[in-house]
Amino acid sequence: MSVLARVLGSRRVLVATLLSSAAAWAVTVALAALLLAAAVDAVLPIPLVLRRVLLPISLGAGIAAFVACLVRGRNVFSLERVALYLEERVPALEYALVTALGTSGPASRHLESAVERAAPERALRRPVLRAIGLPVAAFGVLLGLLALAPIEGRRILRPQAGDLLLDSQPVNPLASRLTPIVARVVPPSYARQETQDLADPTVITGLTGSRLEIRGRGASRGGLDSMGARLGEAAASLVAAGDTWSVSLSMPEKPVALRLLDRNNIRLLTLEPVVDQPPVVSLIAPSRDTTYALPRGRLVLAGGARDDFGLARAEFELLRTTGSGERFDIRGWTLGTVTPRGARTVTLQSTVLLDTLRLSPGDVLHVRVTARDLNDVSGPGVGASDTRTIRIVDPRVPDTVQVVSAAVAELDTTMLSQRMLIIRAETLQVRRSRITEQAYRDRSDLLGRQQGQLRERVEAIIEELTTATDAGFTGHTESSLILSEAVAAMKLARQELGAVRVGAALPHMYRAVKALERVRSSNRLYLRGIFPKLVVDLDKVRLKGTDRPAVGPRAPRPEADDPRKILEARLVVAMGLLSRGAGSALDSLVLIRIEALTLAADVAVPLGKAIADLRAGREPLPQLRAARRLLLRATETVPGVPAWRGAP
Repeated sequence: MSVLARVLGSRRVLVATLLSSAAAWAVTVALAALLLAAAVDAVLPIPLVLRRVLLPISLGAGIAAFVACLVRGRNVFSLERVALYLEERVPALEYALVTALGTSGPASRHLESAVERAAPERALRRPVLRAIGLPVAAFGVLLGLLALAPIEGRRILRPQAGDLLLDSQPVNPLASRLTPIVARVVPPSYARQETQDLADPTVITGLTGSRLEIRGRGASRGGLDSMGARLGEAAASLVAAGDTWSVSLSMPEKPVALRLLDRNNIRLLTLEPVVDQPPVVSLIAPSRDTTYALPRGRLVLAGGARDDFGLARAEFELLRTTGSGERFDIRGWTLGTVTPRGARTVTLQSTVLLDTLRLSPGDVLHVRVTARDLNDVSGPGVGASDTRTIRIVDPRVPDTVQVVSAAVAELDTTMLSQRMLIIRAETLQVRRSRITEQAYRDRSDLLGRQQGQLRERVEAIIEELTTATDAGFTGHTESSLILSEAVAAMKLARQELGAVRVGAALPHMYRAVKALERVRSSNRLYLRGIFPKLVVDLDKVRLKGTDRPAVGPRAPRPEADDPRKILEARLVVAMGLLSRGAGSALDSLVLIRIEALTLAADVAVPLGKAIADLRAGREPLPQLRAARRLLLRATETVPGVPAWRGAP
């Protein structure tokens, strides 16, 4: 066998040994990581979410070990390094291998015979066995430890919900059977949510109507009559199956405390329901109430709906009212029905031909959008949009009503004031060269403030025109739209006058007064049903009655109980219990937080943080003080924000 063939054969052996050793070390490191996690889990249970990623982490550690072994033994791929390795193991070679590899031609007969007498292949037997045997032996030891590990240690390999209750060790008969526990939350089918499994929870959150199952171990010890469960003031049934006890109930509609009892041991669980809100519905078109002279034309309907879990149905709802006086005929129908099949958002569109509705003069058509969700437990929830009204003018009914002329008189006054401002601004512009710069600035600023006051007056008139709530009318009119143009021009004029640019402000002031003049010739909308505002002189009518009052003694009305004050008093008592230890105050804080979820939701957040700090051994007083300040509605000083000192 030639020298080159011997070195190539040795390299193949070393490469195979390197790959085998690296694979063995990779498996050993991965198994060691799992055993370490199992040991930690036996002392301090690891959450299910973390245990589910331990196996990928262990595989990653094994791959890293495999790569590290390959990097460390990368020299086995070089013929020169393999030859030097053999020379180091077999001194009798006297560098014959290196010399033979260094020659360009075939090795001499003397070198061939020297290599054959030394037989360097035999020197690889012990290193190969050691390189492979060491990781294999370590793997066997770790595998035996894993087989002998307690049953809770095997949870690392097969993590699943509820395995916190697995235990192969004998338990003290006097130990509490309320620790550990596992809670399962099964949401209603319509919500299409996954089942949640919680290990040793303190707060259980779920949709209203969800099925809850709390399980623990220790039922085989007997004495189940000393165990119990109470949901608020009502008793909950507790059943046993083998060594497991369980309590099954439904998520209530309001936050409540679940008390688990085992002899003298008590454990509190907070049940926080998530309420399924009704759909939110909006009507996009028509965007406002409308009056038609004739019942003809095309009415475009558009709307939308959204829900937190899913919609079952959405449609347009129309209601026609016919008649007057004491005789009315009402007919309703729906159209444009959409079945989203659980979608959370949906849009609706439809078109109505008024010619086909057989509307008569004086009829009223009401349009809105309604939607229902999939809630089959406490619902379904129904949502409705604002209603738009379509009126058909009745020419037989006179369209004159009591007109309140206050807005018109105020509008005329505003127009005169705007003209006066223009005259003053023009005069100031002419006299600019005759007065000082400071006087020019002061007068321009005064004109700007007066322009701003006029703008506010016009905005008040627009508010009066567009919100006639006494008559059931809201919306823009022709006059209000023109006045909006005047307001925009006045705003620009105010800005220019404030910047001491009188010449630039005058064009905007001209546009404002022209808009005010256009309002006087625009069509005005008169509404029925507005009661006249009567002015009463109290000085003339006070104490002018002839009836003699006969009023008996009246007792003062008792003050209503403030739930926040009651919670604050209970919180003070609970804070006093902290000096006796965390256990005596913890249950009180949990009960206070449960009531705060309904009576004072803003206080539940700092109370929850205080409870978490108390369980973790941290100082809870800062969060408790914050909760008490909220209950007292005390204010806090924010750096950089000045204190409010009342109205200007």
